[in-house]
Amino acid sequence: MRVCFLTHYFPPEVGAPQTRIRLLAGTLAARGLDVTVHTGFPHYPDGTIAVPYSNRPWLVERGDGFSIVRSAVYPAPNRGFYRRLADHGAFGLSALATARLSGPADVVVAETPPLFTAVAAVAYAAVKRAALVVNVADRWPASAVALGALRDRRAIALAAALERYVYRHADLIVAPTEGIVTALDREPDAGGRTRRIWPVVDVDRFDPAPRAPSRDRQPLELLYAGTIGLAHGLETLVEASRLAGPGVVRTTIAGDGGEARQVRDAAMSAGITNVRMLGTVAAERIPELYAASDAAAVVIRDLEIFQGALPTKMFEAMAAGRPVIVAARGEAPEVVREAGAGIVVAPGDPGALADACSRLHDDRDTRLRLGAAGRRYAEGRLGAQAAADAWTAALSDAAGARRARSAPA
Repeated sequence: MRVCFLTHYFPPEVGAPQTRIRLLAGTLAARGLDVTVHTGFPHYPDGTIAVPYSNRPWLVERGDGFSIVRSAVYPAPNRGFYRRLADHGAFGLSALATARLSGPADVVVAETPPLFTAVAAVAYAAVKRAALVVNVADRWPASAVALGALRDRRAIALAAALERYVYRHADLIVAPTEGIVTALDREPDAGGRTRRIWPVVDVDRFDPAPRAPSRDRQPLELLYAGTIGLAHGLETLVEASRLAGPGVVRTTIAGDGGEARQVRDAAMSAGITNVRMLGTVAAERIPELYAASDAAAVVIRDLEIFQGALPTKMFEAMAAGRPVIVAARGEAPEVVREAGAGIVVAPGDPGALADACSRLHDDRDTRLRLGAAGRRYAEGRLGAQAAADAWTAALSDAAGARRARSAPA
């Protein structure tokens, strides 16, 4: 089977979709599928194209057993609504203009958001006479509206119309959470063609051995590794670190995003000394950051649309054998409770988050028990081979559905 992933985000950029798609593409290729990834030149999140790349019409290279086609982008930083839209739109157009470079395909897999990538994928798949699978990692524009990032009624109506257009032309729509699938099933243009596929984590990248205990009573090393955006509300984590104090917790924030500057300024203005921000960290360094930590934090704003969120950072922490403090509602805390992998607190409550830090600081046995449970859960449900099984079945079903519709009556 010939499969082409169409995605705005891909390594060497750092982030959840980048890591997931590379792992999935490599695993499917190792199973004998003919895999191509069509993406842009790496520029997320700061809008600067990463060396040794330069913006050009196209570039074809090789990944781990699969081909990579890169086409031109408008490299905008991950902040500022309209410049980001221009970035997304530019890649959609350049991908269509260079679609021939990715060769024939039986299935095109489009990532959304960005929505414009999925819109372009409708024509991209049609040109190749391929089935279209749309992977919905986040409901956009609904999430942007909920966060107040998108307020213009005409822009909202246009985005919603484009979203329906994508769903209407998809042979299969997949999503990582039950919440997203349930919401999609209520959409007349999507219902009946949805499927849940669990997130994937490269479990073998992470060493679950706990950090060696020190002789003295050191603070809990708490790690947040991921995007710093409007959806996360990291000011809660910063304030919780202040409340717990430097003797209890030392928080490391590894990542960047549209809210990074505000979070950094808030910590500095409050004189908080037990929070350090590393900025963007190469994906290869993430396992070593977990190895140097005692626990991980996952914070999500208390909005209904995010109750169906399952952050990749949570699963990476579980794969690393680190207990997770989850400040959220919905599916993420449900998974942590089911796995017995951490402590759940209410979102937006820095006092409760500080208390959870204190509990893990005081009780190493609890840290080890929760971390080991998370590792077992990740090994059983989130590994690359389990994901490849699910995706192979989905791709085959989508290709079959496409052939059935194309057959003469």
